[in-house]
Amino acid sequence: MAELEQWQEFASQIAKPDRSIRCNPDGIGFGQFAIVCSLPGAPENVQKLIDSPVAKLHKQTSTEHDSNTSTEDIVKILIEQLHCFGTLEQYAWLVRATVALHLLKRVPTKVSSLVRKLSGAVAGLDLACFRHSTFMIHTVAKSLKEDIPLEGVNLLHAIKKLALANSPQLYYTALALIFAGFDTITHPNKPIATYRVCGVNEALQLLDTLDAPWLQRQCASLQTIYTLLKLLSLYQNMVIMRHAGKRPQELQEEHASFAALLCATDAQVKSIRQWLEQLSVVLQPYGIKQDEDHLIIADLIHVDMLPLFDDWDQHEVML
Repeated sequence: MAELEQWQEFASQIAKPDRSIRCNPDGIGFGQFAIVCSLPGAPENVQKLIDSPVAKLHKQTSTEHDSNTSTEDIVKILIEQLHCFGTLEQYAWLVRATVALHLLKRVPTKVSSLVRKLSGAVAGLDLACFRHSTFMIHTVAKSLKEDIPLEGVNLLHAIKKLALANSPQLYYTALALIFAGFDTITHPNKPIATYRVCGVNEALQLLDTLDAPWLQRQCASLQTIYTLLKLLSLYQNMVIMRHAGKRPQELQEEHASFAALLCATDAQVKSIRQWLEQLSVVLQPYGIKQDEDHLIIADLIHVDMLPLFDDWDQHEVML
């Protein structure tokens, strides 16, 4: 009770500045995509094939139609030459280019369709030797986060694309990016040393550092709170709810050395739920005028996240 009163006291002291949460990715432009394509790592023959359309994308004088045509040419080449991507360096280049394509703004339907085709083909690549490789996860996640680069809602969008790719190695990469996002929020000026799959305990340790005073400082810009919650929501769906009810043997078969990291206990879930409820208390003053930003955050907590834990509770009762 005393702890709740402390949170309420902090909540009462929060000012109510103007805010505007961005929910959609900013995306990237053709010039940035050209830079991504020019980075080393592609097979030599593929690089030669895309050099011409990439050079056209670099031109500031290109029309949007010309840029879309060049992008379409690049995607077609990548689809046709997919068999050439056999090393880890080449795979990291390919994933980075594919994610960058997903972030391109205002591309026509024809190009979007080709990007989806490429994305499905990349997810289907047989990389069993890298599937549970921590070095692979670090290499691919680092190239995505730092070379595109991925920040804010662009990062959230990329994680979703990777998580939906039906590829074990891209799933683990997405998990590593979730924690990279957490690190960027909590330590914005500290370089990320290692991109890796982190466990539920580490997620709880992170939330423990995000106490009422820290949250109060972030409330001047709810964009940070929104990004934090979306990252936690992704983790909730990708780890906690996905593996609810799975036996240790099932997790071991699916995730090998990562199995122990991806199994949540009832106590851990209750701790995360308690943190969300406390955050809701801190944000209550923003709800007085029912401004749009507060409603976005409130919906995220009370519509998207907390009800899933109700599903968890029902599942635990059934077990």
